Amino acid sequence: MTSGTFLPVALVLLCSSTLCSLGCDLTQGLLEDFSLLDQMSTFSLVPCWKDRTNFNFPKETMEGSQLQRENATVIVHEMLQQVFTIFSLNATPVAWNQTQLIQLLSGLDQQLEELETCVGQDVEWEELSLGSENPRLALKSYFQGISQYLQGKEYRRCAWEIVRVEIRKIFLFMSKITRKLRD
Repeated sequence: MTSGTFLPVALVLLCSSTLCSLGCDLTQGLLEDFSLLDQMSTFSLVPCWKDRTNFNFPKETMEGSQLQRENATVIVHEMLQQVFTIFSLNATPVAWNQTQLIQLLSGLDQQLEELETCVGQDVEWEELSLGSENPRLALKSYFQGISQYLQGKEYRRCAWEIVRVEIRKIFLFMSKITRKLRD
């Protein structure tokens, strides 16, 4: 896939961004997560096209001009936490490589712990706000929509495949917001 080609470059740029300046180098972990997510399933998406949906990622809210380093860190933390929650459901497809799924969850958990450790107690996770829009609340709403989609589709294989592709986009976005701060 085209996005898979750009991810290694994007993730290398991540290290010179906000998270690395805080002593948090999630580059390798995010690259591994993306790769595991890509490899977990060999199922063709063609039969799933009818199940596609627009999850309405809150891109404008996330890319506001007031985005600061601390906010970017909180946004990345929230994204990692929400992705972990979705893939922790016991309803993931049995046909997926379960070893890779466990590795993905373990990697996400480790990245969350590393991020919390390197940021320390200075960042108030609940205090993030950019003007009138709160990116953290927008993310929670977005991920709630993904969860409701899975539930509405009764956790069928195609629904999970659509969500898997959506989550790959999230990994790309995480690298983009950190790169933007570097520029």
